[in-house]
Amino acid sequence: MSLLNFPAAQLAPAVIPYRTDAPVSMGTFALALLITLCLLGLLTAALLYVRRRGRIAWRGTTRVAVSPEEGIQVRASRRLSMGTTAHVISYRGQAYLVVESSRGTNATVTPVVPHQAIDEGTS
Repeated sequence: MSLLNFPAAQLAPAVIPYRTDAPVSMGTFALALLITLCLLGLLTAALLYVRRRGRIAWRGTTRVAVSPEEGIQVRASRRLSMGTTAHVISYRGQAYLVVESSRGTNATVTPVVPHQAIDEGTS
């Protein structure tokens, strides 16, 4: 028995007809894109307005400018091991050595006393 003997098999179309027209018209797509761009523009403008009014600050910016003499300054930083880092910081004219360890979450702060040069020519 072959399929050629059945009359229904001969009447079936050879291929599946696929949709050839767009499911969404170009005008509808353009309108949706335009509305989305307008909403994003309004959101950006609102964020800039709120930032200028001082309600929010972007990451990495501060509201009050601190002079270098008043704030904490990192003078040097050195990694001692995989989990230990040493920093030399200054605060209000004083220098401090801060050793932090990430393994035990310990931090040690030690004031740094400046070296006084010893004259080799005097006794």
